[in-house]
Amino acid sequence: MESASPGKPEALGRASDPGRTDDAAPRMLQLLNSFLTVQALHVAAGLGIADLLADGPVSVEDVAAVTGAHRPSLYRLLRMLAGAGVFTEEADGRFALTALGGTLRSEGPASVRDWALYVGAPETWEVWGRLHDTVMTGEPGFLLARGMPMWDYLAEKPELRAPFDRWMTRQSDQHNAAIVAGYDFSRFRTVADIGGGQGSTLAAILRANPSLRGILLDMPQVVAHHAPLEADGLAQRCEVVGGDMLLRVPPGADAYLVKRVLMDWGDEQATRILRNCAEALTADGRLLVVEMVLLPDNEPSPARAFDLLMLLMHRGARVRTEAEFRDLFAAAGLLLTRVIPTASPNSIIEGVPG
Repeated sequence: MESASPGKPEALGRASDPGRTDDAAPRMLQLLNSFLTVQALHVAAGLGIADLLADGPVSVEDVAAVTGAHRPSLYRLLRMLAGAGVFTEEADGRFALTALGGTLRSEGPASVRDWALYVGAPETWEVWGRLHDTVMTGEPGFLLARGMPMWDYLAEKPELRAPFDRWMTRQSDQHNAAIVAGYDFSRFRTVADIGGGQGSTLAAILRANPSLRGILLDMPQVVAHHAPLEADGLAQRCEVVGGDMLLRVPPGADAYLVKRVLMDWGDEQATRILRNCAEALTADGRLLVVEMVLLPDNEPSPARAFDLLMLLMHRGARVRTEAEFRDLFAAAGLLLTRVIPTASPNSIIEGVPG
């Protein structure tokens, strides 16, 4: 019997395709050509086309005049995106915005325009192209492509940092309602949001729970701007602290919230953050980690793609399974008590002092 050869990847396992084999090639080509869709959306977002179409159908000539684009090439871009459901081409040749395309508008609760601006930018496009090197070496594609960690690079590139920061804030806003609805914060006296950015999540929690006080911790340059907490008098109920969560966190809260932070770090740093929270937590308190949880099945999931994104972005970064979170909690002196799904991609992972 012929042995499996390292030079024959197909020998490593049998093909397992739940779909029909007669449409496998077209479906694979659709996956392979998705890079064109990403770039088309990036260009459309950069030109602000969704904003131009917000009040009704507009001709290609008018869009070209406003954006300075080459009219025939612009038409082909719009036609392609109309085929993807982003726009519609009217009988008179004008283009109109769909509900899907409306998410590329600059403003609005469902806007994803800033992510489109960031994910397709030349600087980040090269990062995604280093996936092979990342898989072979374990080094983040961002470090390989740009020669420095992502945060250091963004600090030097404000034009790239701006849409990234806006997207982080907007994405947080889009998830906040699900977090507030998914957990009873009214039992607590003080909630400390660790690595909480400019405070949008903490503001949502305080707004929904008038008896609560809050603590916001992030790097000094981040919390220097905390506009979400200035609304509705929330700043009067909140202490804003500039500091490094890897070193210490403010003591005295009976709930510590760590939202979409641990995924940026390897296990050693993630454990240190959790341990700092555990040491500061009151005896009857709760540690609440809000993150995607990777499920042990083969179903399509945003968490699987996001895990690959984390692999490319930061050394050690990852989306974790429930078992991996349980191990992190234990290493930090915490007992994981439950995992609560929410109406967002995130779950709330609750822990108590072990």
